[in-house]
Amino acid sequence: MFTLIRPIAALMLGVFALYAAQIYEPLFDPEADLGSMPIWAAAISAVVGWGFLGGRIGRAMWYSAFVGVQAVVLAAICTAGFLAVGEVFTRGYRRQYTEVVEAITGYFGIVVDWLSRGLVQDYLILLGVGGLAIGALLHIVWGLMERRRNAR
Repeated sequence: MFTLIRPIAALMLGVFALYAAQIYEPLFDPEADLGSMPIWAAAISAVVGWGFLGGRIGRAMWYSAFVGVQAVVLAAICTAGFLAVGEVFTRGYRRQYTEVVEAITGYFGIVVDWLSRGLVQDYLILLGVGGLAIGALLHIVWGLMERRRNAR
């Protein structure tokens, strides 16, 4: 069911992902050109915010904050998985893979590589605090909207 908290969750998680992706780029490799990775991260995170986060807000404050952290982790995994598909095709066109099985195992290697480069303490703190803040803010917004809806 459409509720107003879903687009708000999508917007908040998408904006946070755009910011976090720009912080991630220097962690990946200073000379690497990741292209439009921040835009893709924001778009994928907005989908996760709409589908996952927006539907789970409102039970309790601690639960909403916990779901906010889960949404950030899910958005990171989905973004890495999505962008790894493009990297596998790029490597395949450059004939770096000789067989299909090598491309499939290479896919999982790329996903693990993208995610493991973000395992820096400061970056993990940013993601954790951001997820907690998004969940708490969405819970407050949801509570205000529910109070207004029930006042009719």
